[in-house]
Amino acid sequence: MEVPSASVAASLVEESVPTRVGWRAWLRPMLRPANWSATSEHSPIPRSVHVLLWLWLFALDALKLGTALAALPRFPATAAEWQPALPLLGRLLLEDMCGALLFYLTWRWLIPRTLGRARIVQYLALAALLVLPYAALLGWVTTQTSRKGAQISAYRVPATGNRQKAVADAIKEHKEKPPMPEFWMRIISSGIIGAFIVGSSSALRITGDYIRGQRNRREMERQQLLTELAMLKTQINPHFLFNTLNNIYSLTSRKSDKAPEAVLRLAEIMRYLLYESSTDTVPLSRELDHLRSFLDLQRLRLSASAQEAIQFEVSGTSLDCAHPIAPLLLLPLVENAFKHGDLTARPLAVHISLSLASDGLLRFSVLNHVAPADAERELPRQPGGVGLVNLRRRLELLYPGRYVLDVQTPPGQHLVTLVLLR
Repeated sequence: MEVPSASVAASLVEESVPTRVGWRAWLRPMLRPANWSATSEHSPIPRSVHVLLWLWLFALDALKLGTALAALPRFPATAAEWQPALPLLGRLLLEDMCGALLFYLTWRWLIPRTLGRARIVQYLALAALLVLPYAALLGWVTTQTSRKGAQISAYRVPATGNRQKAVADAIKEHKEKPPMPEFWMRIISSGIIGAFIVGSSSALRITGDYIRGQRNRREMERQQLLTELAMLKTQINPHFLFNTLNNIYSLTSRKSDKAPEAVLRLAEIMRYLLYESSTDTVPLSRELDHLRSFLDLQRLRLSASAQEAIQFEVSGTSLDCAHPIAPLLLLPLVENAFKHGDLTARPLAVHISLSLASDGLLRFSVLNHVAPADAERELPRQPGGVGLVNLRRRLELLYPGRYVLDVQTPPGQHLVTLVLLR
């Protein structure tokens, strides 16, 4: 008995042991922005993000300043009355600048270098390194400017007397160093705010890139569908042309007088294929005119006494019916009836019916007789036949979940029914 090599044995052991997925691998696809590329790393920050950031910062400033000014007997009207608020204004300006810097650093540097490359642990570490100096600086500045003598909400300026002297005395009275717990509490609160800024910047960046990636993905899928539909349509035209030229060749080989009329009918059909079927939809009346031209071309193969062997019944439509339908959608069914049907059957060789309901439901059926030698063959699996296979694919792309295509083979017949929902 041959003994497997060590490498083969190792591979068998690895396949038998289930692969463990770590938490980082589980989180990576969810945290990584969709469709990230080098272009997205250097893309400009949307204007709406700038507006949202500064509106949020100014709103917080207005809230803090309003709370401080509410402690005064009246709103400051002179420069001297505004002087106690200068430390607060300076602190608010510093908080805005540091907050904006932290936000933009996260957006332009942290996210592209970490989450943009699915490096979650590195993101957490660098985010902490960004928040720590922010928290230390603002915690210290807040502690210095929030002493009771410098915080205008900690005292009330007297309504009479020397207001400036009262403010100066209050500031001089409270110059002692603040206790250590208060300093650390301010650092912790600043760190929480910094973490919130980093998280907000990350969430906005990832959300924006995800939405952009989804939009790009939908556009790519749309372009792919359009390309596939165009390829399917180009497969229809040569298929139809090949069969029609065979019919014309049969007429010319018999020196039939119907050959010139057949060429004329073919020119009308080709004009429709080239110039009118390039749109996504066409009016149902134009598609029916095209089918009638095709049937007239097929009737040229029959004798004058056998013209009624091909019948086409239409109900629920008018000559100028504008009901939209994909171009060349019905032709493959009619084409297969003549390709695989028995035109010698009498009194009816091919029967085609179309009905359009008031709610937009369209039912199209094609019934043709089959020669006894061909009765056992399945229509969709004919060698070289791309008609029904092509049609099914177009229906899946153009009418997803809104169509029914039924192929039945009663004895000696083929019946194909297509139902399209609005």
